[in-house]
Amino acid sequence: MTFTIVAHDPATGTVGLCQGTSAMGVASRCTHVRSRVAAIGSQSHSDWRLGRRALDLVESGLEPAAVVTALGTTDAHFDYRQLGIVTPDGRVAAHTGPRCGPYASHLTGDGFAVMGNLLVGQQVLDAMSASYEGSGDHAFAERLLLAVEAGLDAGGEGVQHLSSTIVVAGPASPRPLLDLRVDVAPVGGDAIRELRRTFDDFAPLVDYYADYWLDHPEVTPEEWLELGSPTTR
Repeated sequence: MTFTIVAHDPATGTVGLCQGTSAMGVASRCTHVRSRVAAIGSQSHSDWRLGRRALDLVESGLEPAAVVTALGTTDAHFDYRQLGIVTPDGRVAAHTGPRCGPYASHLTGDGFAVMGNLLVGQQVLDAMSASYEGSGDHAFAERLLLAVEAGLDAGGEGVQHLSSTIVVAGPASPRPLLDLRVDVAPVGGDAIRELRRTFDDFAPLVDYYADYWLDHPEVTPEEWLELGSPTTR
């Protein structure tokens, strides 16, 4: 009941993930991003332990495809799992178990993977993939969100999407540069649309909160913008 893109930015070694789902609290269960290691979406019948183990295996040096194989040999419920992995250097692997729902599948491309389950159809993944491949003139985080919005516009799950998240991690920081979520959409609203509203407000301040304000407590966000958005890294 989730659709996701995991991707890397070849220019910076940044990895990221964006998700939307009809369930609540997707970020607390399905989102696994570790700087300098990988971005991993672990969904369908989600198990947070699977995502954490996958990160550890990638960090140990295992190839993404080998990680999928390893997880399949130790997880008794792997037929119910859906998984997408991308590393900072663009290696990709994905898995969709045969028991992930009425419509579940994934696509992999150059440095990215899109996947989803309980979708209205293949058109959701096709739209996500086309959006990401065609948005190279946008910033990396924007491309991730545009891909999920394309999936929404193509029908998504065909119901209200209750939660959504976007996480981006760069090689210069041990924590994500961007980590936004909507855990429960408002009545009558869609979490992906709410995530867009939050993202648009916050995106101009990513470098402020991730970098500059740590050593410049006297500078407000507004003053930082007036200074031309300087960074210290």
